[in-house]
Amino acid sequence: MADRIKHIRTDKNGTKIYEDWTCPRCGGEGWAGQWKYTGVVCFRCGGSGLRNRPRIIKEYTDEYAAQLEARRQAKEAKYAEEHAEEIAAAKAERERKEAEWRKAENARTLKALGIGENGIGFVHVGNTYPVKDKIKANGGKWTCQAWVAPVAVRGKGYGAVEINVSEFINEYGFADEDTIRDIIYCIGQRGMSFAEAKELAEEWKAEH
Repeated sequence: MADRIKHIRTDKNGTKIYEDWTCPRCGGEGWAGQWKYTGVVCFRCGGSGLRNRPRIIKEYTDEYAAQLEARRQAKEAKYAEEHAEEIAAAKAERERKEAEWRKAENARTLKALGIGENGIGFVHVGNTYPVKDKIKANGGKWTCQAWVAPVAVRGKGYGAVEINVSEFINEYGFADEDTIRDIIYCIGQRGMSFAEAKELAEEWKAEH
């Protein structure tokens, strides 16, 4: 089998130019055991291990590679200077769209937890079974074994603890769902106040 990588020439900058004839599917082997159910021979090269057209490989000297990198950086700097306003406008538009997308994602996350877009929610405590349909009708969700809704439903034998989770935005700009769920759990199952639940949830987060 002929050599798969052939040196063609060396140009005036000392760059060595090669032709790589290695089949990209079989890696030059011509076959593979993983194809035993369809025939071990590579259908791309027919078993030769060679591709139809060579891939050109250039091997630069360190000095010439440094020159090319300097040219690339100079070209980028010139483009950035000439199109500064255009680049700034595109960046601002991209950031605006990302902010809108994060806001929409946060709204979906909070809604799924039974919390309003403003971060305000009410964790219902007590015997809420008789009024579960009323809570659901007000956007309530069964979250961490407690009914949570954007509005409070209060009455004899049950009540609601207000929470504000707008401060729980993680480093990526999204609502910290795990911490919010921990807060809801602590209020609904442990009977804590929002301040107590928040403090404990933050301790759990720090431990992990």
